[in-house]
Amino acid sequence: MKKIWLMGLVLIGCASCRSDYGTLSEIWKSGASANEQAVYQETAVEPASQTGTVSIPRTAQPRYMNDADRFRQNIVMKVSGEDYVVYEYADVRIDDVATLASRYCFETTQGKKAYLRDIYMTKNHKRRATFDCVHLASQ
Repeated sequence: MKKIWLMGLVLIGCASCRSDYGTLSEIWKSGASANEQAVYQETAVEPASQTGTVSIPRTAQPRYMNDADRFRQNIVMKVSGEDYVVYEYADVRIDDVATLASRYCFETTQGKKAYLRDIYMTKNHKRRATFDCVHLASQ
């Protein structure tokens, strides 16, 4: 019985607490969750200053302009040969790297396909993937 009474006091105390998003009862009355309130407050327009300048809404800037830009910045060919290629990558998926390896094998030796040999992580927390250029039908 004491536990139920203490939990009731904690609930009443939390409902009257004031946070950046308003009290808990204000959030319940508005029908919006705390996350929605936070998103709204982050994108709100800042008030204009006393000098009369126009304020610009704060929005998140994209990290990359497009996928090609992201690939150029995050995928590096480390070693290449006639029968293999090694790529170092970060912040991209392995299937994106496999597409580049497939194109490399096709352009270097006609009729060969890229076959993933291994992936390992380097000390700088980037991954290295080694692809072999092979005739899959002949194996």
